[in-house]
Amino acid sequence: MLRKIFILGMVVVCLCGCDIRRIRTERGIKEYETDFSEVKAEVIQFTGMNNTDFENSINDEIEQAVESDLVAFDSQATENCDNVRMGNKCVLNISWDEKYNANDFISVVEEKYTYTGGAHGTTVRIPKNIDVSGEKTVKLSDLFMDDGYISTLNRMINARMTDHSDEYKDLWAKPEIKDSHQTDFYIDNDKLVIFFQPYDLSYYARGFVEFPLPLDELSGYMKEEYRRLIT
Repeated sequence: MLRKIFILGMVVVCLCGCDIRRIRTERGIKEYETDFSEVKAEVIQFTGMNNTDFENSINDEIEQAVESDLVAFDSQATENCDNVRMGNKCVLNISWDEKYNANDFISVVEEKYTYTGGAHGTTVRIPKNIDVSGEKTVKLSDLFMDDGYISTLNRMINARMTDHSDEYKDLWAKPEIKDSHQTDFYIDNDKLVIFFQPYDLSYYARGFVEFPLPLDELSGYMKEEYRRLIT
């Protein structure tokens, strides 16, 4: 007989300091366990945006994505319960990390770990970069004036690999910005961080391969409305 425990908690994490205009992040936990699976899924929601319709659409999108992940995992865990190694359970962990929250721009990164049998699980990152004043979710290309940014980013990535050769010595492929990387980035302080998922450039245990690139060196290529990220 299965025993399922469901706990939903919501706490307000106020990261605004003295700036009452800064967007606040609320975090909730959906956590439950069955005879063959364990789930701990964090959900984030935003408050404090001027446009509540836009705020609600972002929050609903995040909530629905997490709910979809839970449904898909429960189904897969049920199917694979006999294939999990003795003493183990299928696992789903979802967490969020706020990387940037200033100048009407938010970068948050969802990290999702799934194990449903086999030697190890899989981990992916799913960033969400939000232009609050522009009321849209931003892709990498949206930050720049034209397609010339691709060659610039590739040049800067290659330069970083040269300057930090020990950090990148175990890569089996050359990193290049492609269409599939339009969402694989986030802003972190004064850096644009381009990252590659596990297995893209190296073995799984290597994890995510990141290339933090200084925003001030990219300002000449960026759209005027996004140069505010540099200040």
